[in-house]
Amino acid sequence: MQRRRRINPYDDARLHMAAKRDKVGLENNYISAVKGRGIFTSVPFKKGDFLLEYRGEQISKQECERRQRTYHDHLKVFMFEFCFDGKLWCVDAAKKDGLFGRLVNDDHINPNAKMKYLAVQGKPHL
Repeated sequence: MQRRRRINPYDDARLHMAAKRDKVGLENNYISAVKGRGIFTSVPFKKGDFLLEYRGEQISKQECERRQRTYHDHLKVFMFEFCFDGKLWCVDAAKKDGLFGRLVNDDHINPNAKMKYLAVQGKPHL
């Protein structure tokens, strides 16, 4: 029996980002009224595997601050600020797009996933 070769996580990420689709093996489940929904795996993943992209509109730090002043508290949680290549960026995932990435909110004390940055055509993807 031939063993299936593991795809390189960066190639896997690029494939799913280009297709604008989530991987098989991820589920959107309700947690509680306080936490809302979250993403869970239904198949095993190995350490270092690509899971999903945190997708949204890439905006400047100034625009991010402006939106945070106008957004309701329930939308502010979808703003992800980060530094990439010496520049401050923000991904605004407040707009629903049907993908799971915007629902990721890993445990900050005992995280089981790590955010990585991948440059595609000079722009960062999370």
